[in-house]
Amino acid sequence: MAHIINIEGKAEIQWLAQRSGSGRWIGVCEAMNLSTEAESLDELHSVINETIQLVLLDLLRDNELDKFLKDHGWRTTHMPMNKIDQADIEFNVPWQLIAKGNRDSQRRSH
Repeated sequence: MAHIINIEGKAEIQWLAQRSGSGRWIGVCEAMNLSTEAESLDELHSVINETIQLVLLDLLRDNELDKFLKDHGWRTTHMPMNKIDQADIEFNVPWQLIAKGNRDSQRRSH
């Protein structure tokens, strides 16, 4: 059973996406200093979720999550007080995908 940790901040984290010259979608998140790419917007949406989860789990493992969140003005809710298996942790992060080149559409996620 997954233990969900909510990440809260002043606003949703924005990911800007646009097509590369090869037709792939590139997503960039300045707030987290991340970028990723995928064949389609739907795939990019999934890859962004996976990327956020992996980065936050790595920060948690390295005991750097609290500092990272504080530096960005974010905080957690529902953080377990006792040790739990990190494989059971899922982060709920509010983010928004803003895609350029596909009629300037916006997709919201969490």
